[in-house]
Amino acid sequence: MQLPEVKDTYYEDVEVGVEIPSISIGPLSHTQFVFIASSHHDWYPAHHDVEYARKQNLPDIFMNATWQHSLIQRLLCGWAGPNSIPRKIKYRMAAPIVRYETITVRGVITGKRFEGGEHLVDLDIWFDKEDGEGKVKEKITAGSAIVVLQGKG
Repeated sequence: MQLPEVKDTYYEDVEVGVEIPSISIGPLSHTQFVFIASSHHDWYPAHHDVEYARKQNLPDIFMNATWQHSLIQRLLCGWAGPNSIPRKIKYRMAAPIVRYETITVRGVITGKRFEGGEHLVDLDIWFDKEDGEGKVKEKITAGSAIVVLQGKG
C-alpha cells in the first residue's frame, strides 16, 4: 500500500474543494482478512470463514468496521499530519468489502472555520470500490469528518 508522505498541513494552506491524497489497498487477500480479524479480536466467522459467510447469504468474507475506521483515521492523519486532531468522524457502510477487491479511501475539503479557538476543517470522506482494471465500480462507506489543524500564526 502506497501511503502519502506524513507532514503537517496548516490551516492557512487548506482550500475548499481540494481532494486530499487518497489511500489505495488491494487486491485484499484471505491472509489479510485473517490477520485483521485476529488483530482486532473480532472472531465473527464472516470475517475469516468463507463457508460461513456464504451460508449467511454474503458474497464472501468481509472486512470489519474497525479496519474501515482505521483506514479513515490513516487517511485524515496522513494528510493533516502528526499535530492534527481528528475531532469528529461519521460514516455509513453501504456495501461489504470482500476478498480480492481493491478499495481507495478518499476525502475532499468542504469547509474551514475558526471556532472555539481551533482551526477546523470539514471533509467529505468515502471509499471507492474498484473493478479489476482500476476503475471505480461503486462508492461505499461515505461520511464526513472534522479535523483540527495547526495555524501558522
